[in-house]
Amino acid sequence: MQKYPVKASSISREKLISHIQTDTNKSMQTPSITDGVHKLSKIETILFIVLIFVFALYSVFIAINLEVQIIPDEPAHFLFSKYYATTLGIPPDIPETYSLGWYISHNPFLYFWINARVINLVRMINPSVNDTSLLHILRLLSSLYTIGTLVFLLKLSCLIIPKKGWRILPVFLLSNTLMFVFLSGGVNYDNMAIFFSMASVYYLTLVFTGRDYQKNTLRSVIYICLGCLVKFTILPLALPMFLAWFLFTVHKRKDIFPLQFRETQTILMTVVLFILLLGNLLIYGHNIIVFGSITARCSDILTETQCALDPYYLRAKQFGPEGPMGLIQAVEKGYPHPVTYLFDFWIKDMFSKIYGILGHKVYFPAHIIPFYQLFYLMIMCLSFLSWKDVSFSRGSLIFIVLFYLTVVFITNYKSELAHTFQHVAGIQGRYLFPIIGPLYVLVGYTLSRLPNKVLRFTVLAITLILFFAGGPFKFVKLYANVFSDWFIR
Repeated sequence: MQKYPVKASSISREKLISHIQTDTNKSMQTPSITDGVHKLSKIETILFIVLIFVFALYSVFIAINLEVQIIPDEPAHFLFSKYYATTLGIPPDIPETYSLGWYISHNPFLYFWINARVINLVRMINPSVNDTSLLHILRLLSSLYTIGTLVFLLKLSCLIIPKKGWRILPVFLLSNTLMFVFLSGGVNYDNMAIFFSMASVYYLTLVFTGRDYQKNTLRSVIYICLGCLVKFTILPLALPMFLAWFLFTVHKRKDIFPLQFRETQTILMTVVLFILLLGNLLIYGHNIIVFGSITARCSDILTETQCALDPYYLRAKQFGPEGPMGLIQAVEKGYPHPVTYLFDFWIKDMFSKIYGILGHKVYFPAHIIPFYQLFYLMIMCLSFLSWKDVSFSRGSLIFIVLFYLTVVFITNYKSELAHTFQHVAGIQGRYLFPIIGPLYVLVGYTLSRLPNKVLRFTVLAITLILFFAGGPFKFVKLYANVFSDWFIR
């Protein structure tokens, strides 16, 4: 594939655009893992199968054996799924739902709606099925979503990392990220949202590497629209993806347009996309126009009496008696400045909740978190050695990851302002999972490009040891003590 490098030093707009080049004569078929740039060597195929098999063992074990009331928000997700199963449409809010602090009206619904159809199917086959069996089935469905995420991660890795062998590394990293593995075995809409996000980023990257602009654009937007119908936090991922796509499209407009709508597949995908865009507009567009925000507040859709049952509404009153503070006001009162908050608290806290476990029970491996911090600091330093040029596809991944990280950080800081920095609201490591796969691909690319062979394999050994030691093997190692009351015995 023809490459058009972009220098990592300061780049003018003209130079940047001049490097957004792709071979438009590439195959018009979306490649599979076994085709072209996706083709895996035998050892890569074996390693991938082993990683998927081991991951599936952990995920299925969690799904079948984990006690209830541990996976984050699982009781609420399960209750909503069963409630949606009472109708083929979208049911109204009732005390049992809004007393959990979640609302059905004017909110994403796809995860619960699909779970409801699965429940309907299971009950059709076995009318006497109990809640425990339904919970296990929905948990196993989550395991399938996460396996799908790993498959799309491998496909993305094959596009970005040219060196064989190294393309498996991102899959190893994600399948050994403790919170990701733990969450994979639970009923939680993050698993579906992460899957859609990974698929969307992959198809967008296909566009940037010159593979069937029209179909892969449709596929990418369909998946991101599905993700937004699962969880509103996917919206900050959609924006940088759109900006990168728009820049690419403007520059390549002479090669792209006019578009053709002759193939049945293209027409069908366009119709599906129109329906999904309409669904998103009916939720988010309505909320912005009517309520002035992306999501509806409790007071927008429920009465004061009903909102009194909302624990988040009550928590806001309890922890935010002064109301949301401004930045200057917060600093004057002695609360941390954003930069101080970032380095003194947020980074370490997010590492603890990504490489530890945060649910209705917690496990924060304080002994190993500093090593993860040093690891990422090392990767940042090594990137200056290995990133001698930046293609548009790789540069877009960097932009998407940094944009999403920034949005999550700002959102967390604003939440802290509203709750007087008592660390009670919305600071979750899993909120970074929509971009953790692309981040791992960038890590893998960085290591694969290190110029010195000894340095390259030394860093690889450190990476493998760290992620294996901090990964799901901990469930085996600490089963008898730390996790003694987490699993059914």
